[in-house]
Amino acid sequence: MITSQNKKVSVVVPNYNYGKYIKKRLKSIFNQTYPIYEIIILDDASTDGSAEIIKNIVLDTKLKNPEVNIRFVSSKKNSGKAIAQWKKGFELATGDYIWIAEADDLCSKNFLEEAMKGFDDPEVVLSYTESIIINGSGLILAPNFRWSRDKEKTGHYKESYIKDGFREIEEIMAIRCTIPNVSAVVFKKHPKIPYLKYLEEALAYSQVGDWYFYSKVLNHGRISYNRKSLNKFRVHSDSKTAKAKNSKEHFEEIIKIHKMFAVKYNLDEFVTKRMVAEEKRLTNRVK
Repeated sequence: MITSQNKKVSVVVPNYNYGKYIKKRLKSIFNQTYPIYEIIILDDASTDGSAEIIKNIVLDTKLKNPEVNIRFVSSKKNSGKAIAQWKKGFELATGDYIWIAEADDLCSKNFLEEAMKGFDDPEVVLSYTESIIINGSGLILAPNFRWSRDKEKTGHYKESYIKDGFREIEEIMAIRCTIPNVSAVVFKKHPKIPYLKYLEEALAYSQVGDWYFYSKVLNHGRISYNRKSLNKFRVHSDSKTAKAKNSKEHFEEIIKIHKMFAVKYNLDEFVTKRMVAEEKRLTNRVK
């Protein structure tokens, strides 16, 4: 039930060939303890029959719960990029906050309730929670992603926090993408934040568009990090994304975005050294 105290949250669910995951994913969204304003399910021309599964779920939901604001939007041609679907979701969403809940991920029932607490600070534009890592079968691979984001063990994530977006970039996000999964994030729509412009620019990157996008959003306000592992990020070991992380193209895009941060932000010597060390580490993985 939406009340005057609740914020209007649009949930965008991008799907491409995740038919075997979509039912559980939508159930995890329907079961949220925080009321949802609208649910927009996008299908990027799937070939696994998941579009039909989604159509049936939407129809059944409307019949049983007509008060639920849910719709299904399918594409005739595959976009080839996840961020293109994010952009489409931002174009269609009418709520004041947007949660891009990817179709293969899962979450705890109180994920949204906890993530939305970050916006009690009116300057917060991006609020996210910690993520559990699961595999294709749903088995837990790691209880959180902190070990990967803070390889230098600086203690950056030892507590939940809210801080200035520029400071977050200058302390750690300039080194690597520290938001590993968009499903863990809720964005605040604001007329001064040109989301569509940033997403269009992010399409120029095939590997690090999400990193670019997050950093641009953080130029406009604060970030909220909730240390609770409430998002469940599904990692597919045989996916194109996993293989691309060892590619020359991925390495070159990281070099490019590092240069952008070095020019635009006030990076101290410690962070700069960590950026160089990160680049050296990645050269050993390039194939």
